[in-house]
Amino acid sequence: MNSYHFLSRYICCLTLLFSTFSYSLGINDSKYIELGGSLDPSVVNNVSSVLEQNANAKQFRSVGLVIGSGYCSGTWLGSDESHSYVLTAAHCLSGSDSTEYSGQYVSFKQQDGTIIAAGISTNYFRTFTGCSDDIAVAKIPKVSDPLDVNGDVIKQPLVDNNLNKDLLLNPTTLTGFGIFGSRSLGQLGYMGKRHGEGHLRYYYQDCLINQAIENTDSWAFASPGDSGSAIWQQRNEHPVAVGISSWWYGWQYGYSGHVPIALHIDWLKDVVPVLKTIDDIEDEPPIEEPTWLLTQEAQIETDPLEKDVRGSVYYVKGNNVASGPTRFIWRYPRSITKFSVVLTQRENNTEHEVWLRGQRKTHCGWGRINNSAWCYPAPNLGQLKLEFIQADNPKLPIGTYSGDFSLMVKSLYNRTYSDEINVSTNIAITSALPSDGVITDSTPYVSPRYEKDIYGTVYYLSDNKMSRNRVVWRRYNRGYSRLKVDVTNTETGDQQTIMLRGERYMGCGWTIMNNAAYCRHMRPVYGELRVSFIADDNKDLPIGEYTGSFSVNVKGLHKRNFTKDLNLDIKLNITE
Repeated sequence: MNSYHFLSRYICCLTLLFSTFSYSLGINDSKYIELGGSLDPSVVNNVSSVLEQNANAKQFRSVGLVIGSGYCSGTWLGSDESHSYVLTAAHCLSGSDSTEYSGQYVSFKQQDGTIIAAGISTNYFRTFTGCSDDIAVAKIPKVSDPLDVNGDVIKQPLVDNNLNKDLLLNPTTLTGFGIFGSRSLGQLGYMGKRHGEGHLRYYYQDCLINQAIENTDSWAFASPGDSGSAIWQQRNEHPVAVGISSWWYGWQYGYSGHVPIALHIDWLKDVVPVLKTIDDIEDEPPIEEPTWLLTQEAQIETDPLEKDVRGSVYYVKGNNVASGPTRFIWRYPRSITKFSVVLTQRENNTEHEVWLRGQRKTHCGWGRINNSAWCYPAPNLGQLKLEFIQADNPKLPIGTYSGDFSLMVKSLYNRTYSDEINVSTNIAITSALPSDGVITDSTPYVSPRYEKDIYGTVYYLSDNKMSRNRVVWRRYNRGYSRLKVDVTNTETGDQQTIMLRGERYMGCGWTIMNNAAYCRHMRPVYGELRVSFIADDNKDLPIGEYTGSFSVNVKGLHKRNFTKDLNLDIKLNITE
């Protein structure tokens, strides 16, 4: 088979036989340029920092450094009370000309230097002749268990136990402790653990051949020092070790060879009694997404999801969100998102639409949840904050409201990324919302002068406002804002929609309620709100008595942290 002539010409095993070890993996030139901006050795640290980001993700915590016959990589398969079992390449250990050898001192370390196992090892081999059987297990005296970021013992990795040659020829993930370099630049040096994406192209003489190709998603290949590292593919939505790194074919060509684990599964089960395979997936408890609990007292602030995502994330409506954003925006982070969910009142099992508030965090503050913009120095925050404000729900009866909903997490840059934030609610309303004022058919509501006690001016916003609901600055004293509010006939229970006028006093006259300007010759000490019912604006309103309520948000223009929610009641007696 001439297409594989390189196998007999120039194959180097991946063991490092010197005392310093380097950045792992080789990558193609196009990926180096993408990560560093140019094919320049001076930017190696920038490229390396990207490759190390995912190398210690939880599915790769089992990959460590094997120190035996040189420096190699290995994968912790599990431990019993006295020994740890480490999967590696046969050429990394002494005694590979036999099936079992004891007497070599071997240690296994994590990336941070934590020693997992060390001592006189028992090494198990197949009949080592080449790539197809370059596989070994070191049974090493146990020092400690590998731990996750929470201090818990990591889950044992799963290995492939079904030799499906077609399934194996797919994209694969590589993580090890080898030399770092590119196809044109060659070796670049220094130590660390790195992550890369490859693709198994051929199954040749019981060996898996990985190849990195320019300008594709297959950009990584194993390099010296990666010997013994497991390569990974997805099976049933789980990362599974499918091969062992054995050899490479030099920097220029971008090839590496890997032992198919499933080819040796019966032997592996015999020498590793604690082994976990794909068959054990169904026996594992299902991995549940964390559910956040939202109450009337405690807001939610999630983890910074953007730290593990390329680019920034944003949030849109998911399950049981009645009204909320459906696509991303890109703006300077500010303001809040109000969205509604359907919750059940426990006392009478009735459903109610409940409004919540959400914001997404960046380095320059909080903004709307669907705003995907990020701020200097990096897109690595993205927490979601959720809260319930009773003033947003003035009509909600006293009672306890529960139910589940979700928000979808998307990435503007990584279109394949998708996650979900699941939220449970337990919102108890124990008292009626205090009224800040009443509007009648003959008397308007007039607020206090908030501006006399704070720096600068205030303005007023309301979800009931019919026109644009944002601050403006206009130095003229005319106009008013139109507010649409639902009211209920106290005798018949029928609902009607009325129109109110909202105005703000700017010192020399009344203007629209969201105008934060003040008159040039006046000081900003006025700014009270006036909300009025005008009969001529509601000529079609039937005779009767009506009640209702709505909220208004007072905000400071110059003093940004000043905000206040007003709950205004409506009591009308329409006689003609």
